[in-house]
Amino acid sequence: MKRALLLLCTLLVLPAAVAAKEGAWSATSAGGSVSTGKQVLRSRPLFSPDDIPSSARLARFSWRITLLSPPPPGLQIKLCRIDKCLVLPSLTGQRRVNIPLSAVGEFRFIYVVNRIGQLQPPLNVVRNQLTVNYR
Repeated sequence: MKRALLLLCTLLVLPAAVAAKEGAWSATSAGGSVSTGKQVLRSRPLFSPDDIPSSARLARFSWRITLLSPPPPGLQIKLCRIDKCLVLPSLTGQRRVNIPLSAVGEFRFIYVVNRIGQLQPPLNVVRNQLTVNYR
């Protein structure tokens, strides 16, 4: 009887413990502008909330970037933490992360237009949006 009661309690508590380790957060920031190719534009930082466990790892993320005009040829976008950058293939999307990467701390979008000379029109980033799913 004790064994059955212990098993029942474990089954009831275990899903709550597992669910508590998963979650998501979202943040947005204003962009910036670049008028010359090969310049680096770093977005304002996007920070995780304070209540996320320091052990939380990135499982998946999605992003949406809004530009004032169409993207210039040669635009490269990365999502970066202090320890790692991930190349983004488009202005919007989602991606699973299979490498150990913390979901806590500061994230930034990094923009570079891989061409030389004046950009007509300039690259104007209106908004950066990031949603992080962690476990």
